[in-house]
Amino acid sequence: MKKVKLIEEIISKKQAEKDKLVEKRRKIELDKRVELTEAMEYFFPELLNDDTHLEVSDSYVYFKKKSEDYNYPKEILTLSMRGAGWRDDNIEKIETGFYSTTDNSIFELERMVLIGGVGRILLDYSDDIIANWNCVVLKYKDLLSNARKKVWDKEKEISELDRQVTELKKAALKDKMMSDGIEFTEGITLGARWNWDIRNVMGIKITRVTPSGKSYDLELKVKRSKWDDKKKDYVDKIESLEAKSVKAYNVDMAVNYNTEKIES
Repeated sequence: MKKVKLIEEIISKKQAEKDKLVEKRRKIELDKRVELTEAMEYFFPELLNDDTHLEVSDSYVYFKKKSEDYNYPKEILTLSMRGAGWRDDNIEKIETGFYSTTDNSIFELERMVLIGGVGRILLDYSDDIIANWNCVVLKYKDLLSNARKKVWDKEKEISELDRQVTELKKAALKDKMMSDGIEFTEGITLGARWNWDIRNVMGIKITRVTPSGKSYDLELKVKRSKWDDKKKDYVDKIESLEAKSVKAYNVDMAVNYNTEKIES
């Protein structure tokens, strides 16, 4: 199918274009995260060191500290950057979150000290922290919005082309079923009636379409196992079977579900 091949080539090109747009979007997201991290680190220099660092993700700041009991830095405190609504990028307050414990290990005592230090800084500099965060978010708002829109627009183009390919392939299969018929590499199951499933169907040909277009008369090739007196064993044979007024939906569903079994 020349048209399908042409559209698939266009899809391949557009997919490559989308991949580049995704990379650009990721670069902007990374740059934003780096700047937010730097903006937050500015306020907590005396609390951060080789053992303790912070990470920024979406609307959260995570303080993490190395522990001998874990092979990764353990999260010890979270700052949630909250706007007026959950979709609001412009934050208005900072909420803290941390776990409680009765453990008096050195790690947990040091964690308490760090939490107290963060609390002290929040008391003195919350307004400045919020302002710095919002400045970075505002800087990247339009950049990210445009980058995401370009990716979404490209995805829509690809989806529409994929839909066209699917419809063309379905139409070609139907045309083939109405002319020469199609055959399968292995048997499939066709729901001919609500209480009649035809199994081991090896071929389908549409011999008639009802005036409504909702049902087909079919000529089927069905594989049956029958006893062979000469071979003294069951052998597979292909038999013809007519099935009348089978719902078009059932035929289309069975064929589309088993496209990989259709002989080319």
